Amino acid sequence: MPHILFRPLEAAAGTFVWTEHLGKVLTTAALSMVPTFEGRYAVVTGIAMGMPVVFTYLLAFLCSSVPVPFILLLLRPVLDWFYTLPIQPVRRFAAWLERRSARKRENMASNRRTGAMGWLSRHVSAETLELIGLYVFVALPLPGTGVWTGSAIATLFEMPRVKSGLVILLGNATACLITTLTATGVLHIFG
Repeated sequence: MPHILFRPLEAAAGTFVWTEHLGKVLTTAALSMVPTFEGRYAVVTGIAMGMPVVFTYLLAFLCSSVPVPFILLLLRPVLDWFYTLPIQPVRRFAAWLERRSARKRENMASNRRTGAMGWLSRHVSAETLELIGLYVFVALPLPGTGVWTGSAIATLFEMPRVKSGLVILLGNATACLITTLTATGVLHIFG
């Protein structure tokens, strides 16, 4: 009787041997940390290479989440350091980035003041709206969105680090889940 109980475990262990699949694991993990590729597209790559779906999802999510705290903590000091460099294009880039983010944030505040955002802007705090927007931005698996850009936005908009970090991780989990479901055909059942 115990032999029958452990047969599924033996079969599962035999399908994914670490030594045979280490290259696939490392490739998926590395691609998950690349800006613009990130976990949402690494999931598709891992599944296409034949890795188990849930394992690939978790690997891509965890590895693509690694850069978040570093960006949230280090982007501001790096930009400040850029201003001290004697290289004019680097200083201009830092100034341009800060001006652009200040303009975007002011546009958001202006839309909120004028009521352009509708009912939601009257009943939800500005910080909550920013966090919701950050979540949606990171969760949509589109080019130019994701944890790298979301973390940069959170830093440049001076959003609370812990809250924005949690929202970015939740958005990353959602983006990875969307691409996992799409890659495995689960969304076609409902479509």
